[in-house]
Amino acid sequence: MLARRILRYKKTIAAIWIVLILFPNPTVILSDIYRFANIPTQPTEDVRQIAKSLPANGTTIERYVDDHVTYAYDFQAYGAAWVIPTPNEVLKSSCGDCKSRAILLASLLEAKGIRHSVEVSPVHFWVDYNGKPRTNFAEQYETAEAAIIYNGHLKVPEKTAVLLYLNTYKNVFWTSMPLIRKILLISGLLMITQYGRFQGTKRRCWKAMMLKWKLLRQLCK
Repeated sequence: MLARRILRYKKTIAAIWIVLILFPNPTVILSDIYRFANIPTQPTEDVRQIAKSLPANGTTIERYVDDHVTYAYDFQAYGAAWVIPTPNEVLKSSCGDCKSRAILLASLLEAKGIRHSVEVSPVHFWVDYNGKPRTNFAEQYETAEAAIIYNGHLKVPEKTAVLLYLNTYKNVFWTSMPLIRKILLISGLLMITQYGRFQGTKRRCWKAMMLKWKLLRQLCK
């Protein structure tokens, strides 16, 4: 009975295994969904203490964030494939990707009373504020045309870069994955996908043995 259920829900089991490898604590997924809808930029006491030592200048504050938050994928920073952290989690980790930097930057700007907006594209988070330098990177990737959230509104991006998206997702979900998780992912999927074949082979062997036994009994009569 258990074997039949496993065979019947093999794809579902494989999907659950993938999710558990990417998110060892599945509750992170729920918090990510909530935080994506409500990006956590509210200044905490720790953020306000840092803001006191910084001038009310967006460029200087962004430079501070870049200097103090080492770029790293979420696997290295938070132990899961994709995490939207709080400002305090960014400060505690001292590393993270564009999401972490954008959230801490927005929180510091809010603490200083500087108007800003958090924008999101399919592969990037960034913060816009008055006086922000327009670098080549910003001109290419931090634009309204590339955004899916712009000025607080959900929208369809007018400009897409499929190859860039695929390469980014590969880096986020596979390249940055710790080796032990890659081994567990592949070995687990192999066991799940091969389970049916193993069961089928075992059943065929059993039927063949029973047939030979019947033939042998008939010959011995």
